[in-house]
Amino acid sequence: MSFEISDWMRHELVRRKDLIRRMWTGEAVERVPLEVRVVVPSRYSMRACYFDAQKQLETALASAIATWTMAPSSDCIPAMRPDVGCSCLASGFGMDYYWGDSEEQTPGVKGSLITDLANQVEGLPDPDPYSDGWIPEGLRRIQMFADATEGFVPVSLLDAAGGLNVAADLMGLTELLTALYTCPDAVHKLLDKIQRLFLATIQAGIEMAGGQEYITSTDFPDQWFPEGWKGHVSDDISAMISPRMYQEFCAPYHAMVFQRYGGGGLHNCGPNPCAAEYVAHSLSPRAIDLADTYSHDDLPMLKAVFKRKAFVYLSWDGSEEPVQWYADIMELMAPDVIVVPIFNFKPEDDPETLCLALRSVAEEYAERMDWGWDAVHESSRQNGGLERVDEA
Repeated sequence: MSFEISDWMRHELVRRKDLIRRMWTGEAVERVPLEVRVVVPSRYSMRACYFDAQKQLETALASAIATWTMAPSSDCIPAMRPDVGCSCLASGFGMDYYWGDSEEQTPGVKGSLITDLANQVEGLPDPDPYSDGWIPEGLRRIQMFADATEGFVPVSLLDAAGGLNVAADLMGLTELLTALYTCPDAVHKLLDKIQRLFLATIQAGIEMAGGQEYITSTDFPDQWFPEGWKGHVSDDISAMISPRMYQEFCAPYHAMVFQRYGGGGLHNCGPNPCAAEYVAHSLSPRAIDLADTYSHDDLPMLKAVFKRKAFVYLSWDGSEEPVQWYADIMELMAPDVIVVPIFNFKPEDDPETLCLALRSVAEEYAERMDWGWDAVHESSRQNGGLERVDEA
C-alpha cells in the first residue's frame, strides 16, 4: 500500500504536536485536542494478523491513511501498533501462547511456569528480548512498521501488560494475589526480573524504531506522547487491589520506567480504586488512559484526585451519541480535569462531520479549564524520585 506524504500533512503534523505539547505542559490551548481516528475494517482476522506481519501492517497503515484523509480536522497523530499480544513478556520467560476458538480473539497463555514462587524465583531466567518468546518478532515488526513510512507515522512499542499482569501470567492470578500476602519478598524479586525485561524490551524497541522521536510511548498506546514524557506503563490488576498494595507492588516498578523515559502515562481499563496512588508521588504519570466502559462511574472521584496533577485519555465505547457523550463529560469534569476523548469511527460514520461537531465542545472545554499543574509533579518529566506527596 503506497503512502504519499503531502506538504499539508507535514505542516499539520507540526501543528498537532505543538497543540499536544502545550496541553501536556499545562498551557492554555485553543481547544482540548480531539483524538479522532478512522478505523478501516481489516480484510483479515485478528489471528491472521498476529501470524502475518505484512497483513498487520497493511491493516494498520490503511487506518492511518484514512485518519489523515477522512478526518483532516482531527488533532490526533495517526500511528500504528505492531502487536504480538499482551503476554509477550510472559512468552519471553517460556510461557506458550494459547489461541481460543474465535479468530478475533487475542492470545493468552496456558499453564503455570511458577508453582512455588518462594523456591523458584531465584532460578528464573533473565530473558533476552532479541531471542526469547514472541518479543523478537515484535521488535522485527516495530522496525518494519517504522520503515514503511520512513518514520512519518509513529509506532507504538509492544504491549507489556504490566508487572503484576505478567506475574499473573507466569503463576496464575489467584496464586499471585495470595503471594502478595504470604511471600511478598519473592513477589518483589519476580517483579524486578519482569521490569528489567520490560526496560530491555523498551530500549530494543526504540532502537528498532530508529529513536524516541519515532515512537508514541514506551508501551502499546497509539496516542503520541511529547518528548520527555514517553514513559508509559500498564496496570489492569490495579483494578482489583488496595491502594496500599498499589503503593508497594506497582508504583516503585512504574517509577523505573518514568525515571528513564519520563512520567508520561498509565493504563488501567478500570475501575480505579488506586486512583489517588497513581498521582501520589513526585514521579507520577501526567496522563491516565482509561476505558469509559469500566471507568465512567469513577469520573467524579477522578475529578477530585487528579485536579492539577493529571489528565485523562478516555476511550469512547460507541454506546452513546459521541457529541453529547463528550459534552456531558465536559460538564462533569471542567474546570478541574482535562479529558481527551479517543474516538474510533468507521469511514461510513462521516468522521469529518463528527469531528467538526466535537470541536465546538473541545473549544468550550478549553475556555472553561483552570490550566496549570502542581509544581511538585513537574519532576515527572524524565527525572525525579519516588517521593510520596500527601498534599490535598
